[in-house]
Amino acid sequence: MTKDVKSTTRESDQADLEKLREILLGNEKQQIKQVLQDNARQVVGDVVIEALHDRQRQDGGLNSVLVPIVEKSVEKSVNDHSDQFVGYLYPLVGRLVRKSVTAFLAEFLEKTNELIENSLTFKGIAWRFKAWQAGVSFSQYVASRTFVFRVEQVLLIHADTGILLNSVSRNESDSKNADLVSSMLTAINDFVADSFNVQNDNSEQNLEVVKTEDFSLVIKRGPQLVLVAAVTGNIPQDISTQFQVSLEYIHKLFAKEIAEFCGDTIPFESTEQQLQECLVAELHPDAEKKKKTPFLAIFVVLLVLCGVGYFAWLSYEQNSLFDKVSELNNEPGIVINEIETLGISEISVQLLRDPLAINVEQWITENGLNPALVHIEETQFLSLEADIVKSRLQKIADRYSGVSLQWMDETPQLSGTLPNNLRQQLYRDVQAIPGIDNVDNLTRNVTSKEIELADEKSPEILEALFEINAARIDSTQIEFAQGQSALSDDAKIQLDQLANTLKNSIELSKSLELNVGLIIMGASDSSGSPQFNQSLSRKRAQMAQQYLIERGIEPGYLNAVGLGVVELKTTGEGARKVIFNLIDFEAK
Repeated sequence: MTKDVKSTTRESDQADLEKLREILLGNEKQQIKQVLQDNARQVVGDVVIEALHDRQRQDGGLNSVLVPIVEKSVEKSVNDHSDQFVGYLYPLVGRLVRKSVTAFLAEFLEKTNELIENSLTFKGIAWRFKAWQAGVSFSQYVASRTFVFRVEQVLLIHADTGILLNSVSRNESDSKNADLVSSMLTAINDFVADSFNVQNDNSEQNLEVVKTEDFSLVIKRGPQLVLVAAVTGNIPQDISTQFQVSLEYIHKLFAKEIAEFCGDTIPFESTEQQLQECLVAELHPDAEKKKKTPFLAIFVVLLVLCGVGYFAWLSYEQNSLFDKVSELNNEPGIVINEIETLGISEISVQLLRDPLAINVEQWITENGLNPALVHIEETQFLSLEADIVKSRLQKIADRYSGVSLQWMDETPQLSGTLPNNLRQQLYRDVQAIPGIDNVDNLTRNVTSKEIELADEKSPEILEALFEINAARIDSTQIEFAQGQSALSDDAKIQLDQLANTLKNSIELSKSLELNVGLIIMGASDSSGSPQFNQSLSRKRAQMAQQYLIERGIEPGYLNAVGLGVVELKTTGEGARKVIFNLIDFEAK
């Protein structure tokens, strides 16, 4: 009903205005309009500069009209001539970026300091409790304590239809509810106008202010538009007047768009600047004090940066350690199975190592690494790498005096002179090395000789006898059944012979002042799991060790070790064995 009354009144006013024009102008109306149209361009051209100047000095409203036009012109120019604009702006980009970064950091520190002060201090905790009691969000409560008043949102609504034409707000989430607020407010206003219109002069009753516990809605009405402002705090009269002035200016500036309005809100998007001017606020006197340097925020940010930097450095050190230890895989006789990180600084390494390969702890120290950060899980095996095979061959050659080893184009060649029995023992020792083929060619330059008669107590005789016994011991191999560690009857016979030979060797070593020991090495095939095979190989070596102790060999001369799976070219029984090595611990 209220909308019909307003519409009828507006049509009556328009009709009266047309009658007045007819009375004043009469029949000369069309002639006057034609003369004005013919000379309009010249008349406007003569005064356009002065008119723009005077209009701008009057109330500054010219900017509101020109800004959208200039913005669209610049946007079109950039789209059409982007390359030229890049050239124009390039010298300024660096300076703009630096200023932007500086402003961002300053704003970030200020907000961080404010957040810490409002969250971690006693005042912040008290405000949170009071906000919870009031049933409002913490940010709203902080705003109410910080500002005397603050305009949170402004709506521009078409008076007749209740359609939302445009809205601005400080919080983006509030702008999403603008349509709903507009519809509800229009419905409430119509309800009030229809229900409480007790006057007899047909004047319409409208809401001017809607108050709640948290905010107030200030409603300013014009002939065709309604401006609604959501305000927190106490609203001063001058701000209410400012809303009214802004609404009148929008009516004046967009008169044509309002008159032609048919439901399309796009023409009113240009009102955003006028609505933004209504988002005003006034701080409490204590909040307007000079801002302090945000030492607390700077300290927290520096503390976080130090923590991030520390953990980044530890991660970098761990990755460097990981990469460096991975180079151990290039060493002969070492195979890395797995490298895992432990915590933020340590690593764990699981590897296979040949007895003749470099000591891992020694390698770590020589490469400048911290042994405390590297945990080694080592499993022994026999490697077939060329460097390890060379070391084994060189070790056997060093055992026989008078025999030398030369390399010609990566081909080994033994040469020298030995008694016939030692030459045969050398042949067997070389043949037992995994990875050595064509033993005949390798030992063809080793010639035989007869032992010259000499005093049976001479060092030469004793040394030769010791070498014979050592070769005999080294060539002994005890076979086992698959998955078994028990000694067979044949194995016991071999160990009995080995015990006698070892006793003679120990006596000879005392005469030669040698410090000897027997290394008992157990091996297994690959039929079981790695853990089972490692345990089985160690048990086999320990069984042989115990049997020799029972045959009168002192335990101090015996050292048992499990090699695990031995990677031989042959499989089956050839890998299920215990082998022996008599060594001089003082030999260089």
